[in-house]
Order: sequence, then C-alpha cells, then structure tokens
Amino acid sequence: MLLDLHCHSTFSDGTKNPAEIVKIAKEKNLEYLSLTDHDNTRGIKIAHEEAKKSGINFVTGVEISCEYPTMLDMLGYGMNIYDEKFHDTLEKLLKYREDRNILMIDKFKTLDIDINIEEVQKEAGSKVIGRPHFARVLVKKGYVNNKDEAFDKYLGDGKKAYMPKKRLTPEEAIDLIKNAGGYPVLAHPKYINLKSKDFIKLVKKLKNIGLSGIEVFYSKHSKGEIEFFKQVAIENDLLMTSGSDFHGENKPDISLGMSVEDKYLEKTINTLFKS
Repeated sequence: MLLDLHCHSTFSDGTKNPAEIVKIAKEKNLEYLSLTDHDNTRGIKIAHEEAKKSGINFVTGVEISCEYPTMLDMLGYGMNIYDEKFHDTLEKLLKYREDRNILMIDKFKTLDIDINIEEVQKEAGSKVIGRPHFARVLVKKGYVNNKDEAFDKYLGDGKKAYMPKKRLTPEEAIDLIKNAGGYPVLAHPKYINLKSKDFIKLVKKLKNIGLSGIEVFYSKHSKGEIEFFKQVAIENDLLMTSGSDFHGENKPDISLGMSVEDKYLEKTINTLFKS
C-alpha cells in the first residue's frame, strides 16, 4: 500500500504548498494522503480539493505539539475542522506562535543580527512561520553557513534566540481531536525517547483518555523500532499509521510516500477513510 499520512506544507514549516504536495502524491501513485501541518488546518481545503481532482483518498489531518519533557506530538485525523472549539483553539495557538516570532526578532536585534519579520514571512510563503524559515534567512544573509549551524547557535531549544511556544498537554490534544470527531495518534514515537516499559506505560495512560493509534511506520524508524511499536499497538488494540514527515527542502532527506503491507493498515484505512 502506498500512502502518506504525515506531511507538512507551506502552511507550517514545509516548502511545498498543499497543491504541490498532492501533485507529488499523484506522481508517486499514492492511494491515501493526509496533510498534517503543525497546529493548524489552513491548508486542508486546498489539499482536499486537489486530492479529489487527482483521485487520491484524503483525510483531514493536523499535528499538535504537546507539552512534555521530551518531544511528544499528537497527530489528528478526520476532525471537523469547522468545529468551534477545535478551530478556536488552533487559532489561539497560531496567535501565540505569531507573538513568539516577534519576540525572536527582538532577540536577534540584541545579538546585532539584522532580520525582520517580513523577510521571514517571504521565506515561509505565508504568515505561518516556523524556526526553519528563520534559519533560511540567517543562511541567506550570511550569519550562518547552513541550517544546522543556525539551530546550533540560535534557534535550537535553549539557544540564544530561542523562544518556547504555547503547547497543549497530551490530554488536551487528545480531547480536542476527539471532540471534533477525530482520531488522535501518537506521532513519531521514537522521539519521545522513553525506555520500553515507560513508553508502554505512557501508551496505556493515553489510551485510557482516548488515544486511537500509534505512528508505527515512520521514515526515521529502524526495523527494530517498527517491530516494537507494532507490538505495542497490537497489544493495546490501537490503530497503526504510516507517515514520512515530509517537509520538502527543509528535510531534503525525506521523500513523500511510504510503502507498507496492506495487512497492517487495513483497520486504519477502514476507520479513517470510512466516509
């Protein structure tokens, strides 16, 4: 089965717009697709319309950054993006992000680095700005040699120009997705960076409050990690999903599309694409 249920467009920190992502999916003969931009669904309508034209099965998606000691993101699928609470909460998160961007610009000024918000917006191609867009401006203006250096010196967690963003707790993210009619799925679980027993304990806790699945098949998971996450999903009767985490040029080593044996995803496809 060819599919991708985890990718990002210019409406968050990707470099391809929603229509371009669908075009790539069509060229690669993907059967199923979801656009999962960070903390917003502003590109969903465009992607859905293009997917219909291309004959690709599409489901509404989002990736919500959660407050947790390590990286924990929650994917959501099948939500009513016009649900009032869902829509308003994501808009508030974006407002926090916009305020954070201005504060980061101010921090750069104190470091005698001359960049402005208009330059970063131009790099992003929209008003939804992420740290990779700041990095690209820093590279273009010669303050750093590459994106990695930009994060190492200025943009990484705890670095000179870093500003934390507003996040929901995992419990809040699950509730938000479920109350909008969707299915919450634990994204790229390897990055939660827990020991096996602690990860299992976390999954059981989250399932008790509504977790629907685990992103078992992920572009950066090793074979061993896939087998472990697969077993955890089976033992806890959770859906398995598959996603590349495609960001275009911001993650050039990751291509759109995943190939997974049908038997592992039949239940997931029947659940998420039932309508």
